[in-house]
Amino acid sequence: MLRCLRLILLASAFVLISCNASSVKDLADVADGVPRKTIDTSKLGVNAFVNDPRFGSMSAQFLEVRDTLKLGFVRVLFSWDSLGHPSAQGSPSFAFNDSVVAALPPGIDALPNISGLPDWMYNSANWIDGNPRKTFVERWLKPLVQRYGRNPKIVGFQVWNEPNMESSENTLLGFSDPANYIEMLALASNVIHQEAPGKLVVTAATTAINQNYPDSLNYNRAMRDAGAQSLCDIWAVHYYSEQFERVVQSGGVADFLNGLDLPIWVTESGAQGVNEQLPYGERTWPFLIDKVPGIARIYAYQFTEDSPPESTYGLRNHSSDFPVSDLYVWLRDR
Repeated sequence: MLRCLRLILLASAFVLISCNASSVKDLADVADGVPRKTIDTSKLGVNAFVNDPRFGSMSAQFLEVRDTLKLGFVRVLFSWDSLGHPSAQGSPSFAFNDSVVAALPPGIDALPNISGLPDWMYNSANWIDGNPRKTFVERWLKPLVQRYGRNPKIVGFQVWNEPNMESSENTLLGFSDPANYIEMLALASNVIHQEAPGKLVVTAATTAINQNYPDSLNYNRAMRDAGAQSLCDIWAVHYYSEQFERVVQSGGVADFLNGLDLPIWVTESGAQGVNEQLPYGERTWPFLIDKVPGIARIYAYQFTEDSPPESTYGLRNHSSDFPVSDLYVWLRDR
C-alpha cells in the first residue's frame, strides 16, 4: 500500500508542469513516510484557556505550563459574549480577562485571541455606522487593547479566529469575502499600533491550511492579495491532521508561506487521543519547521479539555485512568 501511494505521488508530481526537481524529491520523501524527530521546544507553546477550575486555579494552570511543561508562551481567549456584555447600551465586563492577565506568572507571555459576538450584535440597529466589523473593533477590541496593551505579559493581539469557517458570527461579519476581514484587520491594526506600541498584530488563522484543500489555502492567498501583510507583524495559521503532501507540492502550503515577508506562528496544531499527541508532534512540527523555516512559534492545542482520553486534544483531561497525554509526559520528563 505504501509503495503504491509513493508511485501515485511521484506520478502526480511529474505531470505538474510547474513542478521542479526538489518538489519531486519532497513528495517522494513524504510518500516514504515522515519520520519522528525531537520537538524543538524553544518554539513550542500551548493554548491555555484556563476556564475550567477543575484543573486548578488560573495561576496554578499557568505555573504548571511554565514549571512542569517548561513552556514559555500561551495563547488565551478574550471572547466577546453576552455574559460579559449583555446589552448594547452598557459597557463590557473585563472581570474574566483581568483574572487571566493577573494569573500570568513571570517568564511566560500570552497571545490573546480576540473574537466572538454578543447576541445583541445580531441586530444591525446596534452597529456603529451600520458596520458590524467597525462595531467589533470599537466596542470590544479597542477597550481590550487600551486595558492590556502596555502590560508586559501580553506579546500581542490576534484579530479574530478562523474567518473562513462556516458560522453565524463569520456570516454576520461578512467574512465569506476575505476583503471584509482585511477591512476589520486594518481597523484593528490602527488601534493596536496607536494604543499598544510595540505589541504584535497577529492575523486570524484560517481553518487548517492543509485541510479543505485548496479552499483554506486560497483564503490565505486572498488575505495576502488584499494587503494583510502591510497590516500585521505575524502571519498565523492552523495545522491539523497530516496531509504532508499538501505542504511540499508545487504551489502548496510551503510555497505560499515561504513567499510571505512575515514570521509565521502556528496558533493551533495537535491531535486527538492521549497516546497520539506525541507521535503527531514529533512528525508534524519538525516537518513543518524544516519545510517552512519562517515558523517561529507553534501553539499546541490544547492544555486542558473536558473530553474522553481517546478523543481529547487536551494534554490534561478529567479521566482518572489517563489524566495526561504522552506529550504531557514527554514535556514534563525531558
